[in-house]
Amino acid sequence: MAQPAATARRARPAAALVALTVVLAALGSFATPVEAADLFPPGTTGYDRSFPACGLPPPDGPYAFAIIGATGGRAFTHNACLAEQHAVAAASGYQPALYMNLKSPIGSNADQALTGPRGTCQPADAECLAYNFGYKTAQHAVAYATSQQAIASSWWLDVETTSSWSADPATNAVLIGGAIDYLQAQGVVVGIYSAQNQWAQIAGDYRPGLPVWLSAALDAATAPTYCPRTFGGGEVVLVQYFVGEHDLNYACTAADRIAVILSAPLGPAGSAAVVDTTGDCLNVRPQPGFTAGSSACLATGTQVTVIGEAATADGYVWQRIFSLSVSGWVAGTFLRAGTAGTVLTETATLSPPPASRGVNAASWSGGSLTDLVAQAPGATSVWVFEGGRPHGYIVGAPPFANVAFGTLYPSGVLPAKTIVFVVQV
Repeated sequence: MAQPAATARRARPAAALVALTVVLAALGSFATPVEAADLFPPGTTGYDRSFPACGLPPPDGPYAFAIIGATGGRAFTHNACLAEQHAVAAASGYQPALYMNLKSPIGSNADQALTGPRGTCQPADAECLAYNFGYKTAQHAVAYATSQQAIASSWWLDVETTSSWSADPATNAVLIGGAIDYLQAQGVVVGIYSAQNQWAQIAGDYRPGLPVWLSAALDAATAPTYCPRTFGGGEVVLVQYFVGEHDLNYACTAADRIAVILSAPLGPAGSAAVVDTTGDCLNVRPQPGFTAGSSACLATGTQVTVIGEAATADGYVWQRIFSLSVSGWVAGTFLRAGTAGTVLTETATLSPPPASRGVNAASWSGGSLTDLVAQAPGATSVWVFEGGRPHGYIVGAPPFANVAFGTLYPSGVLPAKTIVFVVQV
């Protein structure tokens, strides 16, 4: 898994053992199918570990479940400590779950995609290659796990942007589907480990409807609040977080999943806010939700203006924002109240006049553009957003420079509730 490098998930395979997998499966090596809630009791805590933890003891317990990496961080690789880690977890009285890494058929093992359940693929047949590769990646991981006496009722597919993927989400979805098909044919519970934004980037709107293992909460206290943050049409079962060098996991309850993650209102239209992420940039999307493609990504510390609309989607409250030439929707939990710019009151006279320089915003209650500019000393331009794009009126410019703006408001009057951004010097 991504996050702290010392706790990332990895893997390595053994193709010659596929036949052994089939034999052992026929003998009942795989447990009777069960529900995810039976394997990960709601409200309990467990841990996960893989090859980075070779030679290290598990976290101090007791824990209600464990998940062990079969692969070594990439498709067709091995966790050399799988047998030992699985045995230690099993000694606690429960059957550990297993996880494996997925990626596209890129690199030294790409030839694995040429043949498989879809037959022999033509080099340009991306869908055929993807399905074969996903199916055989899972087949290989199970074969290696079986050779290490690591049997599980639950397997998780690690789908992260740290691995190599096709630029086409539809092709990636076919690959993931191939791995799912193989594992489900073995009679095990199959789930997806990822994060909302990573899943959207890799698999687009693919919705296999499988249990979700979410990466990663800030700590144990906040882990339950991540339980509504689903993706892929599944239900969040586990939320990962980190304590020192250990990966721990909270098993969501039904009550945890009901609560929508509400970010406190940042104020009225025109309120200033600051992007506040854990190091990644914040995607700006044309519509609320992770399935909408990103049009921009704002760095932590970027100052934005809240346009005033909000919507819920994918377990988040989404805020519509403006930042220079960018506008769109962002997950509100990654914003904090800021002090940049002056919040103007909803009044046709913009009174009192804005006192600060820069971009100042207001919800205009109706009136002429001339009146608006007259109430903003030092105004150099006025901006509005229509159709997801900014449209600007340049104060004092020749008429031809403002033709586009004039087509929006041919009468020169801006309607009530228009959100305006006044640039002042």
